[in-house]
Amino acid sequence: MGGWLTVFFNYFLVPGLVWTVVSLIDGTTELAIGAHFANNIGGNLLIGVAESAVTAPTLFTISKFHATYTALSMLVVVPIFLAIAYGVFKQKSPQSVSQSHQKGRW
Repeated sequence: MGGWLTVFFNYFLVPGLVWTVVSLIDGTTELAIGAHFANNIGGNLLIGVAESAVTAPTLFTISKFHATYTALSMLVVVPIFLAIAYGVFKQKSPQSVSQSHQKGRW
C-alpha cells in the first residue's frame, strides 16, 4: 500500500514543514531538533519492520511496511504535537537582527 509519493511526503516533506512551523512558533530550533531526535529514536526503538535496513531490537515488529498507515498516523500525531508546541512553548520571537538598529543598538 502507498507508494513512493506517500513515502516522500511522510518522510521528507511533512516532517520538514512540521519542524519549520515548530521553529517559527518557538523562535528557536531547539524544540524542532529535540523533536526530530525523539521521532527518529522512537521510530527506531519502538517499532521495527522485519527485513529493514536498520536492524535493531524493537518493542514491536511488523512484518510489512504500509506507507499509507504511517501517513495516516502522521495526520493524527502532527496536529497533537503542534497544539502542544503552540500551547506550551509559545513565546515572543526574539528580535531580528535587521531591527536592532532601530533601538539605538548596533
